[in-house]
Amino acid sequence: MILSVIIPCYNCAPVIKRCLDSIDYPDAESIVVDDGSSDDSAKVVGDYAKNHTGVRLLQKANGGVSSARNMGIDAATGKYVMFVDADDFVLPHSIEKAVGMIEQSGADVLKYSYHTVAEGRTQYFGEEDARPVSTEIIKGRYEALKRNDVPDYLVWDGIYRRDLITDNHIRFHTDLHLHEDDVFMGELYCHVDAVAITNLRVYCYVESSSQSSTHNQNRDRQRQLIESGYLAIEHRGGYVEQHCPEAMPLERLKYMRWVCQPKTAIAAGYSLQEYKTVLSRFKALGCWPMDYNWMHAARMDWSWKIRMKNRTKTFLCNHPGLAYTFFNLRNKHK
Repeated sequence: MILSVIIPCYNCAPVIKRCLDSIDYPDAESIVVDDGSSDDSAKVVGDYAKNHTGVRLLQKANGGVSSARNMGIDAATGKYVMFVDADDFVLPHSIEKAVGMIEQSGADVLKYSYHTVAEGRTQYFGEEDARPVSTEIIKGRYEALKRNDVPDYLVWDGIYRRDLITDNHIRFHTDLHLHEDDVFMGELYCHVDAVAITNLRVYCYVESSSQSSTHNQNRDRQRQLIESGYLAIEHRGGYVEQHCPEAMPLERLKYMRWVCQPKTAIAAGYSLQEYKTVLSRFKALGCWPMDYNWMHAARMDWSWKIRMKNRTKTFLCNHPGLAYTFFNLRNKHK
């Protein structure tokens, strides 16, 4: 097979068939890893596989999306791998185009664009993009890690050379329940020779899905977001420092630093003193106070409004007392 599509699945019986139907590339195997579902997910996939030779079902005890993806990586046989969540789907014939692009470019990674659609859709009904398809090649691991316009916080928006993952023993960290994608991508970019970025839309991310791990926005999840962000910085920063130390001054831990912004801490229910304690932990990792120079590695075509917004966020993160006063006053007047 040219491509292995790895699909972690947990209690996705109502939507998994939509996902499998969308994978229309003939030289692909679809590896569904049932992560201990308590619904009929395994039966639905098993019945589907009887009539589709390219579909494989693996089953394991519940351990989270990271362990499910790792099992899929171990079982994959394709030259490339692609990750698709069971509650999402891909656009018709888009995988074939994406595989053609990565083959033609000779890149280790191809990052493509995606649509966000509402739950309940069985396919994407929007108009085709009017813009011509364009591709940019980013050379070398240093450029891939430092540039803010090289996507690195999702895994389902790309295709990856499988041997790059397996030869360097890169796997998802099972102690992370959020931000596991960030760490995986950071570690992968430490070994690339070239990354291709295209505006071709391939993926359809289903928003507000009851099956999605990002659906719950309560206080516990916000606290988990901050804690996972801290662990992600430890994992990713340590790996980058070992394998690509020249990228450390501009390494994009800055994406993960936003998990500790005041708005998130307030949503998590932290008092100001608790927030300062959390910030002290980030400070020990060298991530706080935030350096305004992180924006120098970002897109240079930002509008002045976006630049000011990022400067304001950085200022508020660096001055927690002022930030809490600002957000509390704003919330009172809503």
